[in-house]
Amino acid sequence: MKLLLVEDNPADADFLAASLRRQRAGDIELVNVQTLAEAAAQLSLDKFDVVLLDLHLPDGSGLQCLDAIQAVDNEIPIVVLSGQDDEEFAVSILNKGAQDYLVKWEGQGRTILRSIRYAIQRKKSDIRLNYLAQYDPLTGIPNRQFFNDQLTRATARARRDGRKVTLLFLDLDEFKVVNDTLGYDIGDRLLKEVADRIRRTVRTGDVVARLGGDEFAVLLEGLSGPREVEAVATGLLEVVSRPYQIAERQLMITTSIGITMYPNDNADTQMLLKNADIAMYQAKENGKNNFTFFHQKMHADLMEYHALEHDIREALQLGQFHLAYQPKVNVHIHQLQGLEALLRWTSPSRGNVGPSEFIPVAEESGHIIPLGYWVLDEVCRTIRGWQDKGLTVVPVSVNVSARQFQQPDFHKRVAAILGRHGIEAGLIEIELTEGLVMEDTAAAQRELAELKKIGLRISIDDFGTGYSCLSYLRRFPIDVLKIDRSFVQEIGSSRDGESIIDAIISLAKSLRLETVAEGVETPAQLNYLLDHGCHVVQGFRFGKPMDVSLIEPLLAALGEGDTNSTAVRRVLKGFG
Repeated sequence: MKLLLVEDNPADADFLAASLRRQRAGDIELVNVQTLAEAAAQLSLDKFDVVLLDLHLPDGSGLQCLDAIQAVDNEIPIVVLSGQDDEEFAVSILNKGAQDYLVKWEGQGRTILRSIRYAIQRKKSDIRLNYLAQYDPLTGIPNRQFFNDQLTRATARARRDGRKVTLLFLDLDEFKVVNDTLGYDIGDRLLKEVADRIRRTVRTGDVVARLGGDEFAVLLEGLSGPREVEAVATGLLEVVSRPYQIAERQLMITTSIGITMYPNDNADTQMLLKNADIAMYQAKENGKNNFTFFHQKMHADLMEYHALEHDIREALQLGQFHLAYQPKVNVHIHQLQGLEALLRWTSPSRGNVGPSEFIPVAEESGHIIPLGYWVLDEVCRTIRGWQDKGLTVVPVSVNVSARQFQQPDFHKRVAAILGRHGIEAGLIEIELTEGLVMEDTAAAQRELAELKKIGLRISIDDFGTGYSCLSYLRRFPIDVLKIDRSFVQEIGSSRDGESIIDAIISLAKSLRLETVAEGVETPAQLNYLLDHGCHVVQGFRFGKPMDVSLIEPLLAALGEGDTNSTAVRRVLKGFG
């Protein structure tokens, strides 16, 4: 239990703290501030169970103090601490909204604790009574007044936290026909069923209200964008349209949903309701039993997402993806040291689609999992082909997404692919982002240990852009740190970027890890990396991602020890 004590007299504060300690109340945390301004700041930053409030403070006195606290949080229980035993004044304080009144120095710890717990329970009861007063009597869900209050609070929280609020406005399609043909009793029972279905479909913390007649509203907080909102709206359309069994009759009803979001569409709560209403009527005009976003660009973006998701799924089925390989070059010995397999997509309708466009959609939709296993299988198949041709093979790194890595059977499926093609595990390097391995360090540590048992190399991609924690580098069986291209591009222009590169190289050396620098394009970048001990690089200066057919001459030259062949010079053109 966390208590906020607003008391400027150190002796009074010490007495209260000592009284509570004597009760061995180990579950109580007491935070003491001396002014109303400090109290307001604490209440806005943290969650407290009770405010213990003195009424004589440097920036306020009497009922003014109570008003100030309630203005910040009118739902928190307040116990007033007074230096005088004045029953009439105590009653006025309780009538003003405080939950209890204590005279300083007279209460023992047990009395104080009892008062605090009573205040909490009384406030809960008050809130509950107020809540019930704002319920719709027919359906038992909140009414318009309650919904408006919650919408105001939600937008205030969103404004403070920089988050979004979503409002769904539902209107039943052709509900008047039910009332006119079957009577209002059947109509009321149908409304109750609909309300119950909506309430059970959304999350526990979401607000569902009946605004009047056959209109309902849903208030959603914490959703990041239109795709999450779409999932909720689709679920509501489906659940409302299921058959109803009422008075031995089977009834069917659908709904149209208008959707608006704060702050995208408007900051005013009444305008948000109007926006949702407009979008709902647009949904009815579009054929009913569907939903429409008020913000048309958002709706268009959602449609484009679904089109791209569909094309990714189709591309997987039709084999439209292919791999390009970018060389990793040891610039110290002028030799090819590895390759990175990079996913490419040429769509018949879209043309060449960049990874930055389709990878996030594949990740979110789940297609990244089969796509990731296809990449690994294709790399192993290619390596097997090179070996069958007698070529010298270098390790090939494969990027692994968070969703794929978090599959419980990931390491088993990797082992199965290696076994199917007869590939030595050391020829495959798994690239993971540092943010990925830090999401659940215990699980990541177990999975990485399994991958190392198989014999795979482990690389941390884009190192330095995320959590960058020395402790996890020591715990995890990592082989390679890849310096992110954003730091390489700052060489010569940002001392901060160069300092980060120096630190990464030094850290890798101390842990006996290899470093690879990405995105090397200029002589200045190359020279800096060489001077500071990073000898393995990749980037356009040495070779763009290329087709597998262009890699084979490099491997052939590598096997012959020929570093001056045309193929090798093409890759090592950065040395001029």
